[in-house]
Amino acid sequence: MTPEQFREIQAELGWTHPQTACELGLSVVSVKRIATGTQVITDQTARALVGMLLIHNEGLTKKFAKLLDKYHGDTKMSGK
Repeated sequence: MTPEQFREIQAELGWTHPQTACELGLSVVSVKRIATGTQVITDQTARALVGMLLIHNEGLTKKFAKLLDKYHGDTKMSGK
């Protein structure tokens, strides 16, 4: 994934850098570096972001949040 693709998905999701960091389990500084191309986008980060885009595009965000709460209750989605 390129920084441009990262920013494109981020924009499609309507996420700010802080929200992206929260959703992907990264620091805001890392998200800013990824978006500008000064930090490598790991395969894990790319896969997670694409997965979140799929969940968003299929209208499954609320169902995903419910399952996440059930199986990993200490993790909170930012509520999109």
